[in-house]
Amino acid sequence: MSYKELFNLSGRNAVVTGGCGYLGAEIVKGLADFGADVVVIDAKCNKIDGQDSTYDNVKYYECNLDNTKEIQETLKLAAGDKNRIDILITMAANLGAGVLSDIENMDDAYWIKGIDGTVGYTFRTIRECIPYMKNSSSGSIVNIGSLYAVGAPDPRTYFDTPFSSTPNYGAGKAATVELSKYCASYLAKYNIRVNSVSPGSFPHQNVQENQLFKQRLQEKTMLGRIGYPADLVGAMVYLASDASKYVTGINLMVDGGQTAW
Repeated sequence: MSYKELFNLSGRNAVVTGGCGYLGAEIVKGLADFGADVVVIDAKCNKIDGQDSTYDNVKYYECNLDNTKEIQETLKLAAGDKNRIDILITMAANLGAGVLSDIENMDDAYWIKGIDGTVGYTFRTIRECIPYMKNSSSGSIVNIGSLYAVGAPDPRTYFDTPFSSTPNYGAGKAATVELSKYCASYLAKYNIRVNSVSPGSFPHQNVQENQLFKQRLQEKTMLGRIGYPADLVGAMVYLASDASKYVTGINLMVDGGQTAW
């Protein structure tokens, strides 16, 4: 194989959950640019069950990841006539609606929803994807962890801002990283690789409008800036492609050096 082809995803069938989100949309574009046929699965999306006007190799399906039956039906569509999924990237997360974000006052329902909306979504999607990924000669699963999967948030970063980091988010993402390692071990017998990527900090565009908060986040990193969606694309394409064919069970930090201080 020519090394020029290491990152080539042509002929690969990829599924991205949460692919309509702030980070997910850029990942979808990256996979498509490298030749993958991409199926986007999201709870809400501007383009549903149709073709993207820019990329003819991208399709969109609406799916509620709380519902196993919906996941099964959607993945069957995603697998298509070849009955195969080569790449799965799990970006979808849902903490639920609520304002009780502090560990001192968060109720059980909000706690449980946040755990299920992180590691639960990931677990169900992987479980239902395995039969289709067994049919691939180069299966790759990439799960999204977080900076807070490996370390605690600094409350001083959030002081005097409208933002916070909830305990169920960090706990759910830490569980996602561990689930990735477990799946890497268990699914290796099917030649399926499983890794996780932990971004930080990648605040949404709306959050970036708060200059005080943005400045604090920037000062946390070695590179002196926040992350942007395009900063994740290289890592995701690497782990999805043959460039990483001997890489499994890792958690790749994409955090501007913040956890390396």
